[in-house]
Amino acid sequence: MLKHMIRALAAGALAWALPAVAQPAAPSTWNPTLDRKCTAKDAVACFTLGETLSAGRGVAKDPVKALAAFSRACNLAVAEACYIAASRTASGGDQSAAFALFKKGCEAGLGDSCLSAAIRTESGQGVPADVRLAMAYYERACTLREGDSCHYLAQIWASGEKGENRVDVRKSMQFAQMGCTAARADSCVLAGWLAQGNRGYPKNEAIADRYAQLGCNMNHHGGCMNLGYLAGERRDWLTAKKWYGRACAINRDPTACKAERDIDGYLADKAQSDAQWAEWNRKQATGRAEVDRFLSAGNYAGAINHASYVMGSPEQVSRVLTAAQSAGRLAEIDDIYFVSFETWQLTPAANALVRTEKRSRDLAARQSARISPSYGGSSSSWSWTPSSSSSSSSSSSYTPTPRISESEIYRNARENTRSSYCNAGWGCR
Repeated sequence: MLKHMIRALAAGALAWALPAVAQPAAPSTWNPTLDRKCTAKDAVACFTLGETLSAGRGVAKDPVKALAAFSRACNLAVAEACYIAASRTASGGDQSAAFALFKKGCEAGLGDSCLSAAIRTESGQGVPADVRLAMAYYERACTLREGDSCHYLAQIWASGEKGENRVDVRKSMQFAQMGCTAARADSCVLAGWLAQGNRGYPKNEAIADRYAQLGCNMNHHGGCMNLGYLAGERRDWLTAKKWYGRACAINRDPTACKAERDIDGYLADKAQSDAQWAEWNRKQATGRAEVDRFLSAGNYAGAINHASYVMGSPEQVSRVLTAAQSAGRLAEIDDIYFVSFETWQLTPAANALVRTEKRSRDLAARQSARISPSYGGSSSSWSWTPSSSSSSSSSSSYTPTPRISESEIYRNARENTRSSYCNAGWGCR
């Protein structure tokens, strides 16, 4: 059986002896019509009823009725409701029923539920252990931008860890790239590492540089280290110093800190330093002219690639994003950039644009993947087919609202469930 655990998380609580401070009461969400609307199969009403009864907002807390409301919302294809109901059912000890609810949530398009279904299927919690079916759930979760699943699959295919599957570096790269798009920084670093020619993957310095930069932009010191190494190979010492310095600042990596000091010593000669700075300024001026050329030609994908990957310039990135939005051409810019730019210090308008666009694309990706798994038994092939219209978990009329997606109750359920897996030795990556 695959050992998932990289490290166990210690569970504990710390009590602080502070004076009690009166907290304002949560606003009431109780409405006498909620129960009636939920009975009439109003999905959002059922979810709101579950939240209201869980938190006691304007009505007495009732965990049993709350669970029933979440279960009804789950049957109406509210994916987050399935997850909440599943986690509470698991806490109550009924692992088989919990798995069924996680499975429904996965079919309704929630990557977290697919990950839970995968972990439970692989470890045999509430369902017979089935490694191949678990792999299908991991792939489904990855398709829904659940980054842990993508990274796990990338690691498996890079190492052949299961003993049942061969090393397949192209699959590893595919899942590493998907994990990077899902904001998993170490997946970006893995993709960059593979592109350096490791594990037999064809060497491609441009791809290696790009994914290393994405990882570094997400504050992963390994990505910054790789950028420093690649810049050093090009003898671009100021750029190498910048990236090694950032790796050093992130976690005081001794190798990165020493590399930064060594380059400082090399550049101590004023003539050498002046020449490097002159070359740096020349490259920035050339870069701005190249961005101008891309924008004039209406090539927004090329402009954003040059502004971010070649120049690393927040100013130019902000400029390109604003221009693309004004021209109605944001769709031409790849998803991966919006993941990376969340950590960039762009202009306020560009930062707001990045957040809005990423949220919109994540929702669109999830909606497009509202399909259920088709398991072929003894067949070696796997496929995902649209849910049957007769299924209670496949209501096509329901569109999740941001309020549901950002529910505090859902977030707490997610955190608690993942901690329980981690403490049991599963799912910590």
